[in-house]
Amino acid sequence: MTPSEIKKIEDWAALQNHDHCISLSCADHRQQPEFEAFASELTRSAPCVRVSFLDRPCRIPTFFLADNIGFSALPLEKELPPFLEALTFMTDPRPLPENIHMRLKQIIRPCHLTLFIAVQCPHCPDMVRNLIPLAVGSKNIFLDIIDGSLFPETAEERRVLSVPCLILEPDFRWTGHVDPEEILTQMIERNPSRLSAGTFRQILEQGEADWVCRQMIQANTLFQGFMDLLVHPEWSVRLGAMVVVENLAENAPELAARLCPVLMNAFDDVSDISIQGDIFYALGEVGDQTTQVWIEKKMPGLTHPDLKDAAQDALSAIEDRV
Repeated sequence: MTPSEIKKIEDWAALQNHDHCISLSCADHRQQPEFEAFASELTRSAPCVRVSFLDRPCRIPTFFLADNIGFSALPLEKELPPFLEALTFMTDPRPLPENIHMRLKQIIRPCHLTLFIAVQCPHCPDMVRNLIPLAVGSKNIFLDIIDGSLFPETAEERRVLSVPCLILEPDFRWTGHVDPEEILTQMIERNPSRLSAGTFRQILEQGEADWVCRQMIQANTLFQGFMDLLVHPEWSVRLGAMVVVENLAENAPELAARLCPVLMNAFDDVSDISIQGDIFYALGEVGDQTTQVWIEKKMPGLTHPDLKDAAQDALSAIEDRV
């Protein structure tokens, strides 16, 4: 712990009106001594903090701010302020916005959230600040905050490639900034169709195209947030969406066929040649004879050679399939 960090703790402690009691697990892990050393320095610099050792089996060292909030990270650098703020919030919670308060009441079954962070990450502190009040506001939310750089084996096990990464068991995950409202919606409804385009993009960038496909097949519907990615201006985003289209075409052709009117309507709304070419490719993967007729009518008006080739390839793909 640096002198600057110690000074921040001392300044914070001087403003506290309550004692703060947290627990530290006794884990058989190489990082356990580091957590004990931090606990010792924390209580020395902030006498208002009491740290007890908890005889609870844990795979990795964990500070328990409450029974439902675990902090498997050394709150240093950028993570120290939100950690101290969390301690204050535990004993002196600020009123939550009414809409958040009402949504928390709708969480009637246990929800397990795991947030992977890194102390160098500039965006992780805000995620910690957003999630702690939710877990304080509902005992049905079990929140684990894990430093993926301290515990790379745990991050690898959970297939975490970047931080912040938030996982809602068993199926939902977000990378980067996420609106607390969207997190609450998924904790209440567990409805992937309500995920935003930005979240679907993050899921695809994590290599989870199969998950998106499975969720749409299970729901027997196409998710609007996903479909928005089919005409995204960035080629890499569309490429990830096309992987889902190919998967749908192979495993749920009737559902995949529902993309056709959406894609055909979108064709004239975009002017980018590459996006129009990708629309033709997707139509070739999922289209039927009606789609074939539509493409044939479009062909005389195509002037760009790449679009002509894409349209012809789509027609060939449909003909081979039907």
